[in-house]
Amino acid sequence: MAAAEVNGSSAPVKEEEEPMDVTATHTENYQTLVDAGLPQKVAESLDNIFQTGLVEYVDLDERAIDALREFNEEGALTVLQQFKESDLSHVQNKSAFLCGVMKTYRQREKQGSKVQESTKGPDETKIKALLERTGYTLDVTTGQRKYGGPPPEDVFKGIQPGIGTEVFVGKIPRDLYEDELVPLFESAGPIWDLRLMMDPLSEKLLSLHLLKKTSVIRMIDMTTFGKLDVMFFFIAQRVSRR
Repeated sequence: MAAAEVNGSSAPVKEEEEPMDVTATHTENYQTLVDAGLPQKVAESLDNIFQTGLVEYVDLDERAIDALREFNEEGALTVLQQFKESDLSHVQNKSAFLCGVMKTYRQREKQGSKVQESTKGPDETKIKALLERTGYTLDVTTGQRKYGGPPPEDVFKGIQPGIGTEVFVGKIPRDLYEDELVPLFESAGPIWDLRLMMDPLSEKLLSLHLLKKTSVIRMIDMTTFGKLDVMFFFIAQRVSRR
């Protein structure tokens, strides 16, 4: 405070405050989001996600921004919170993933169900150890987790396996992931890819898994002796007793 003479008496006069630098808490992309038509709070929420390093502005295309703009402010903020809390470490197409989150939100709204909090997923430490050991890739979307396809060249260099190499596996517990499935399937031979089908509404695994092996003959031999069915049964029983 500074003192000044007012009508012959000394009175405190408030010093003029310096204007706040609003750019200090925003990235250079914030204004672009606002110019694209996003409400201020939504633009700030998305900009905060950029600042975490989980996603970059270039990871999101116009389709995702346009779809987000169609939500009311509350819905858009909820979608972005879910997106932020998702495990994006194995998501290759983050723009498509965000669109998937928005689609799921719409579906839940139509069904009149509440948006659930993120459910517990796989142990990322174990998943990382698996990928480092095998050299396979893992691509995660809102409806599927795809391990491999193709596998590393030191595992398999041939053409993509065709008819007779795919097997559907059902009745597997929904909290089972690649870190436990892959070691068991590997005992039957090299894996081309393993796809876990996800329920985007409950964010849990569906009881349907698709396994593609690299060898048609190996698969025929296994099914002929009934070993494959026994192995799948063993997996379900083993996990259910944990």
